[in-house]
This record gives sequence, C-alpha cells and structure tokens, in this order.
Amino acid sequence: MTTGTVNTKKAPRRELRLGSLKEISADLDRIQGAHDAGTLTTTGNWSAGQILSHVAILMECAVDGFPDHKPPLFVRVICKTIIKPKALRGDLPPAGIQLPEKASYLIPPQGTTFEEGMARLRRIIGRIDSGERFTHDSPVFGKLTHEQWETLQGGHASLHLGFIDLGGGVDG
Repeated sequence: MTTGTVNTKKAPRRELRLGSLKEISADLDRIQGAHDAGTLTTTGNWSAGQILSHVAILMECAVDGFPDHKPPLFVRVICKTIIKPKALRGDLPPAGIQLPEKASYLIPPQGTTFEEGMARLRRIIGRIDSGERFTHDSPVFGKLTHEQWETLQGGHASLHLGFIDLGGGVDG
C-alpha cells in the first residue's frame, strides 16, 4: 500500500472498462488471486479494503437507498447535464474528486481490511445476482433504470479498482 498523500489525478492505475457486474466479479477474482499470492498493492491513497468497500457502498445505496441529503441545485444541474451522459456511456468518473462532508457516508473507514472490503462487495453483487435491483434515485443524477445504474457502477468500479495493482505493475 502506498503511504502519504498521492495525487490520484496523476497516480498510475490499471486501465479498466468494466461494463457489467459479471465483469466486475471477474476482476474481483483477479484481485483475490493477487492478494492470495501476496503481490497486491495500491497506487492511490486507500488500501485495497477501502477501495473494495467504497465500490460496495455505492452499490448498496443504489439498492437500499441513499441517506436523505440532496446536493445543492447547481451541483445536480451540472451532474445531470454534463456528467450523467458521460457516465451512462460507461465513461469513468475523473480521478481525485474530493467528496463533500455530506457525502462522507461513501468514504470507507481507515483500517478496512481486504477481507472486509472483498466480502462486502461480493455480498452486494450476490444480492443483485439473486434478483435485487438498483432502484433508488441517485442524489446527483436523479432517476436511473437498473441497467443505467449497472453501467454507472461499471465505470465507478473501473476507476477505483484500477488503483489496485495486481503485482505486474499497473499495466499487468
């Protein structure tokens, strides 16, 4: 794991394009293999456990609901008009976004272990595979279909899981 503060806008990362939960699960298998082999590291500011947990938290919120907070109107307008179309194409969100205090529920706690993060992410993917759906509105994008949520989740997971180096360098 990297120590100190890394500029995640410039940090190296694996280039991923995960378009479905099945593809996310396949990458989790690769991540688990690297962890088991002792070759897994991260290139950003979070541990692998925190990264996995963060990806899970967004999925859980889309299934179970977000805390009752709406960002300011100007943020929602910018997100809906500029960012949402890109996200629904599967584009990755930009690296290095600092979440506001009211969105701190999305930030995993320090000390989240690899096992905790992996279990949490596998659990929510398992719930969806068993028939649960992404049904809750996004605080910044508004109403989304399950399929749109899955595309958005794929882009989000691609960004964050890309900071997990499997041991062959970030391109490996």
